[in-house]
Amino acid sequence: MWSVTTVRVYGKAATKRADGSPLLTGLLAAIGIIVAWVGLVYVTHHPVGVAAWGVGGLLGVVVAKAAKPPTKASGVLAAVLTLVTVLLAKVVVVTVALQPIIRQELANSPASLIMVFLLEKTEHKSFSPELQATINARPDLAADTTFFGPGHDLREQMIHEAAVAAKASTFQERKRLIHVYYDKFLDQLGFWVLLWKTFQVLDLLWIGLGISTAWTLGQGRI
Repeated sequence: MWSVTTVRVYGKAATKRADGSPLLTGLLAAIGIIVAWVGLVYVTHHPVGVAAWGVGGLLGVVVAKAAKPPTKASGVLAAVLTLVTVLLAKVVVVTVALQPIIRQELANSPASLIMVFLLEKTEHKSFSPELQATINARPDLAADTTFFGPGHDLREQMIHEAAVAAKASTFQERKRLIHVYYDKFLDQLGFWVLLWKTFQVLDLLWIGLGISTAWTLGQGRI
């Protein structure tokens, strides 16, 4: 009687482990992968789309080892976890890594800085008094964007003053203005549009390979 009770207790414990362990282990691995992926993007300044393939391989192996024994169900679990992990990693990359990287690169780009200071001076009407008076008196010239149109000379003066201001500015001032105007641009563009822009044709290929690899390895097949 004592031995039968012991067998039943061990049988229940083994069943719970088989049901819960692959999912929990896969989720913990997915969290670690997302953190590592974001760190890699931040260091390399590159989306590293090929990592999606590696994600599938890693999750497939982890889930298969935790399943005991691996089955088609564990393969499906690994494939689903791969897709969810890649999508969440993309969202976190855009929010945590990509936006600060873009701001930093813009703050170090002379052309971007000139454009930002031009926007700032135009919005606050802070050009030199003589130039600002001309802009106020001739808004038609300021609005002219043709290459050799009547507003060409005026536009060149505006760009020159913006370039001088950008060159004389401190890094903190540049960083502040980049942040302000980049966020305005992002608000107009929309976060999901920016996220979609991170998906290239090759990214879809890597994701597909990652899911396929997770499905195969998650079943214990090599």
